[in-house]
Amino acid sequence: MTTSDEIQTRIQDQIAWVTINRPHRMNALAPATFARLVDVSLVLDRDPEVRVVVYTGAGDRAFSAGVDLKELDSAGSMLHPMDGPARNLNEVVLEMSKPTIAAINGVAAGGGCELALACDLRVAADSARLGLPEARVGMGANFGSVVLPQLIPRGLALEALYTGDLIGAQRAHELGLVNRVCAAAELLEQVEQLARRIADNAPLSVQRMKAVASRSIGLPISAALRLSVGPDPYDSEDRREGARAFVEKRKPVFHGR
Repeated sequence: MTTSDEIQTRIQDQIAWVTINRPHRMNALAPATFARLVDVSLVLDRDPEVRVVVYTGAGDRAFSAGVDLKELDSAGSMLHPMDGPARNLNEVVLEMSKPTIAAINGVAAGGGCELALACDLRVAADSARLGLPEARVGMGANFGSVVLPQLIPRGLALEALYTGDLIGAQRAHELGLVNRVCAAAELLEQVEQLARRIADNAPLSVQRMKAVASRSIGLPISAALRLSVGPDPYDSEDRREGARAFVEKRKPVFHGR
């Protein structure tokens, strides 16, 4: 599968790689880029051959520098991120049923940082920097203002939002904002290994865990334990295959049913 030159997609061994290919603009997100990313994400989430989706940026300078301010300036006006007829990209990625990983190869700022925050896991090159500088350019960080305080302590999240400062990958790791930090040259290999470990597991189980973890936020434990969300792995073929493989001391072969 592939799309336009600005969004490149490939699927290999049940892992989908989505690359923002605008290195000349530090992979900034123009309106058409947002729209294509939404379309690609929805297609991949429905594809039975895909078990993990990875988002990254072309080159080594930026994951994404955020909204393309040059195009925004020429447009002259901007809708609220949740208004208009189209789906919001970050909401779409956040709600995908399959695990998502942001491979942060460089600067992830503004809308680029929000895309990384929408992913389930984040792996960063040691040269990466992340942040939400919207206050410096009169934007609102609508998604980041909601999600960042859920990922790191509230005071630190508000400081990041109020100042607009970018933080380095190591500091982001210390805060729990990114799962892993590695050398830039090793980033895609490290992400592929992580994605492979996830993809090798029972997909219904992984999707169920994601749905419960996401939708139980804010609920009392007693209510969260009774959620009926995501696929049911308990009476699936994969559950029986997993038990047989354990008894037979072999690697299970899961089919997502």
